[in-house]
Amino acid sequence: MMQLEKQNNAQHKKRPKTAPYVWAAITLLSIGLLFITPGMSLPLIVHRIVWPLSRLLIIMAISLGLSALVEGMGWSEIVAKLSRPLMRTGNFSDWSGTAFTTAFLSGVAGNTILWNAYKEKKLSKSEMLLAALLNLGLPSYTLHLPTTIAIIIPLVGTAGFIYISLTLIAALLRTAIVLILGRLILSLPKKMKKPGPEHQNKEELEPRKKQVKKLLLRYVPGRLSQIAMYTVPIYIIVVLLQQWDFFEWLQDKSTSIISIEALPVEGISVVVFSIVAEFTAGAAAAGAMLNAGVLTVKETVLALLFGSVIATPVRALRHQLPRYLGIFQPKMGIIILMMGQTLRIISVVIVGVIYFLIY
Repeated sequence: MMQLEKQNNAQHKKRPKTAPYVWAAITLLSIGLLFITPGMSLPLIVHRIVWPLSRLLIIMAISLGLSALVEGMGWSEIVAKLSRPLMRTGNFSDWSGTAFTTAFLSGVAGNTILWNAYKEKKLSKSEMLLAALLNLGLPSYTLHLPTTIAIIIPLVGTAGFIYISLTLIAALLRTAIVLILGRLILSLPKKMKKPGPEHQNKEELEPRKKQVKKLLLRYVPGRLSQIAMYTVPIYIIVVLLQQWDFFEWLQDKSTSIISIEALPVEGISVVVFSIVAEFTAGAAAAGAMLNAGVLTVKETVLALLFGSVIATPVRALRHQLPRYLGIFQPKMGIIILMMGQTLRIISVVIVGVIYFLIY
């Protein structure tokens, strides 16, 4: 019986994986659709797909290299110390702390560190999911904050300052919620201790430069090829959906179901449409209506907040889906993306409702 079970396990291990072939077929099909879709030309394909996709894969390769450098040089504990007090309140390990701190510099690098740690059994599935949500809180908000300030303050003034303050509170709320969930779900992590010479294995005794080189060879060619397998076809499909006006249809459906008595119909419709299309256009429209007296400061802030909520699913599909499916692979990437965007919507709605009731 045991021998039969071993034979079955051996046959299962030898069975070729079908995922690469499936995604290769999807990639070829999506490329074929590019050349038969009306309005698509070779220069447009280079401008909208080849260049942005190449830049995205280069960023991911650099992020993989960064994670290999941090791990191989033994900097993980040093980086983790920066956020350890905060991480300990949510029972997160030092690997989650390393990813959290790194995410302030690069969201892709932070998530890559998480996925590598999970694949190497250094993180449980629950901790990896919660840590990915943690990266979507304060680190993600901080990364986009300089651009947001540069756009919205000159265009909307006081209303823009209030909007930034409220979205910061929403980001802090998301972080607090995930830390509480970690406290309830995760077990207390073990402290990272440097093993003595008698407990060190062969890999730990290797020179750090040799470890970095080994990790680079493991992460960059191997992991990058897995990431590209999912990222390339998803990115092409998103561009095709844009070309087929899917996102315009989606924003039409999103805005048509909105009825907010607290805001003038003209104001909310224009601001929401603009934000769904582009954040800068939304801020400009809000500023124009504020200056024209169509919206008050309070109405402008609420319009920006509700526009941000409505834009969330569209922006997730346009910009974040290829990255999350590439880093975390399709099933896990979709779960994390949906959980993260749901948490973001909930936090912004809570902050918006409180602001509406108080002011």
